[in-house]
Amino acid sequence: MAGITLIGDYTSLRALHRVVHDINTRSPLIPEAQKDGIFISLAYETRKAYERQREIIEAPATYEEMGIRYGFKTLWPVILLQHRFLRASLGYFDHGPEHQAMAYALEAVLNDAIREAFKGQADTVIRRWQELDPQSPNVFDKVHSRGALFCAWSRTERQKLLASLLLSFHRHYDEASFRLARKADFVSPAEFIQWEVLEWPDPRW
Repeated sequence: MAGITLIGDYTSLRALHRVVHDINTRSPLIPEAQKDGIFISLAYETRKAYERQREIIEAPATYEEMGIRYGFKTLWPVILLQHRFLRASLGYFDHGPEHQAMAYALEAVLNDAIREAFKGQADTVIRRWQELDPQSPNVFDKVHSRGALFCAWSRTERQKLLASLLLSFHRHYDEASFRLARKADFVSPAEFIQWEVLEWPDPRW
């Protein structure tokens, strides 16, 4: 429940790498101080994958026509936030069909993966993912504490609490706004504060 292995062939991964780099350069949603941050790390991992420095997936003996594919592991909160930046950024500048193709292909993969992993929680996770607002204040500052806490959770906690973790990026996610929503699956803002200066634990893939 840590995340997924994003897999593609050489051509598709090269295309994703180009699109992410272009968006990182031109998107007004990514401030200059964050040009080397969480979003561009998607391009970095993609490049490492097609350069054969991450996962290498050989074609099955009975389906050699599939060819060699490549992939990299990525955490749920990281890839879902990266995708939202990708999709939302396309509304701010002219772009081509390759941008749309990569955005929709990644969205389709993530939809399928969420439904497979989260079962009955899938609709809620997808809704919270689609509601992520890249323009929310301090969204980049929140990534570290959310990612660190997610890595520290058990498999069961990740499955149960990812939707609430995604909700915590909301601009009004604080004790006052959500005091009536204190349920078993609600993550208090106080928990995130504890992880702001701590290293991310091993997510135990």
